[in-house]
Amino acid sequence: MQNEMIQLTIANTLDQTAKQRVEVQGNQTLKQVVQQRNLAPNGSFDVYDQVGKVITNQAAANHRDATVYVGVAKVAGGGLKRATFDTLKRTNYPSMRHINQHSTTNTVGAFVVNLPGVYSHRDSSPVVYTLLVDVRTFPELPVAYVLTPQCADIAHANIYEAGTYSIAKNRSICPVCTGDPFKAEWNETIRSSSDSNGGKLGIFLDQLRNVLNSPNELHPARNV
Repeated sequence: MQNEMIQLTIANTLDQTAKQRVEVQGNQTLKQVVQQRNLAPNGSFDVYDQVGKVITNQAAANHRDATVYVGVAKVAGGGLKRATFDTLKRTNYPSMRHINQHSTTNTVGAFVVNLPGVYSHRDSSPVVYTLLVDVRTFPELPVAYVLTPQCADIAHANIYEAGTYSIAKNRSICPVCTGDPFKAEWNETIRSSSDSNGGKLGIFLDQLRNVLNSPNELHPARNV
């Protein structure tokens, strides 16, 4: 019955550890459920299933016991083929997960990945950085932003102070500086090379790992 009570789990697309199990009326739309519980981000939003399909206006009864994901409204998805993303995730970066509102069935425009690094050039304590990677215009040089740790807890010389960017308009995030030499190499050599797109993205992720593990205090992105 559409008006019976059902259970589902609501998660955030950028932080899927932030989940809330709720009991709702089956005849409510998922949009109504999210709004009723004040779980919507600022501005327009959509609700997605696990593969990134927009289900905002579907009845909650169609998603009994499922996990649905809330994020900013769907935009045209990006420049990386889903098959390339899936291969890289399977072979090298199992923590990778695509961001629904920036992806489609066949393409990925943004994803989250966990990479190891150190706290600072003065403190080599290990830190796991959760990064949001923008590949909407790939094979142009991607941009990576730190989601966690929070800006106030970052002392890495090559991570900028937090700002607001189009990839996550309702969240303050910190860009990672990959360095002018790498940017030049990407634009002059890597982008036009015969390497596969998976290989090129792997090079970018390797550069991120290098930056996070080897802070360069001589060219700081923030005061530390």
